Amino acid sequence: MALAGLIFAIVFAIFAVPKVEGTARGAVPLDTLTFDKVIGKHKAVLVKFDKQYAYGEKEDEFKKFAEKSSSQPDLLVAEVGVSEYGEKENDDLRARFNINKEDFPVYKLFKQNDATAVDFKGEVKADALSQFVNTNSRLWIGMPNCIEKFDKLVEELLGSDSSGYADIIYKAEKVLEESTDEKEKATGDIYVKTMKKIQEKGVDYVDSEVARVQKLLKDKITDKKKEQFKKRLDILTSFQRSKQSGKEEL
Repeated sequence: MALAGLIFAIVFAIFAVPKVEGTARGAVPLDTLTFDKVIGKHKAVLVKFDKQYAYGEKEDEFKKFAEKSSSQPDLLVAEVGVSEYGEKENDDLRARFNINKEDFPVYKLFKQNDATAVDFKGEVKADALSQFVNTNSRLWIGMPNCIEKFDKLVEELLGSDSSGYADIIYKAEKVLEESTDEKEKATGDIYVKTMKKIQEKGVDYVDSEVARVQKLLKDKITDKKKEQFKKRLDILTSFQRSKQSGKEEL
């Protein structure tokens, strides 16, 4: 009976404990041996220092960010899992960067040819991490339905005085006119119309329109309408992020 109980306990330990994924999809695990070999190879590397098996809302946001940023070839997203027990794996890296375990997760952006890392101080949200990387490395990480060249014009628009809006909108219209891709033209049209609304109503239009579209998405609508609203919301979120970035730089 004792042997049967022991076997049951072993089987329970193997199968009852949930499988824990060591890394987020799109993120590369680094350790003491690989850290320095990898960091200098990319234009920018965002590293998450965290306990070895992280979970919860902050980890979910990191996973969203890691997957979304995989489209940016010059950015590497990495994570260092720090163990508190046994051999205390990677604890030397934690100590090297003066990180307190109580502050986990800690994010640091390492830029090529720059010995000093930039610390992320914001709320751990996928969009906030994207904005942080964009602001500090100038690498573009767009929302799913966004287009880089239009996003850059949005940054220019919301970083300028209203007297310069007309010239930037003209540039956006020219980009739209020269586009030969129908999908890109349809998306670019939303950008241009939103820019014109900002010119007409001011930058607060962005927040009010985001709220309106979010409300519409909660209504009973067709799948086609839902996709249209989601696309519009992604583009508006890009305007919102650029608007916030402009405020932070003031």
